[in-house]
Amino acid sequence: MKKMICLLLWFTLPLVIGGQSARSTTESPVITATGAFFALYVADLEASVKWYSEKLGLKVVMQVPKTDKAAVTVLEGGGLIVELIQHDDALPLSKAAAKDNLLVHGMFKAGVMVNDFDQTLAMLKARNVPIAFGPFPARPNQRANAVIRDNAGNLIQFFGK
Repeated sequence: MKKMICLLLWFTLPLVIGGQSARSTTESPVITATGAFFALYVADLEASVKWYSEKLGLKVVMQVPKTDKAAVTVLEGGGLIVELIQHDDALPLSKAAAKDNLLVHGMFKAGVMVNDFDQTLAMLKARNVPIAFGPFPARPNQRANAVIRDNAGNLIQFFGK
């Protein structure tokens, strides 16, 4: 499994760094970023693929059938690559961590730098993606930003340039 994830990163990260797309899309994605990547273990691969496709306008560029307890789908659009992994042995954080401990080490949120923050907010609103925190205006020490939750509750923060 680790080898499969490393291989996916090996093939997809150069596309982000080079600003290229693995596949052209006919629809405009919700965001236009200078390049961003994150990967998530998900409980329901099909539901998460649907959410990232419908809500962020990403397109499936790679699907790896279930092998060694894991299936992988990579979506891309507008400079963002998201790798979704459904693994039979993965547990929800609530089961993996002590229930009385709300602060657990690990990823807290993913962030994406977008080219047009106002347009990104408008497109999220048009696709009925609720804003979890913000939007916060740009200030001398802070970029304009807003945070959403995906279908599984993961936080994704969008920053204006």
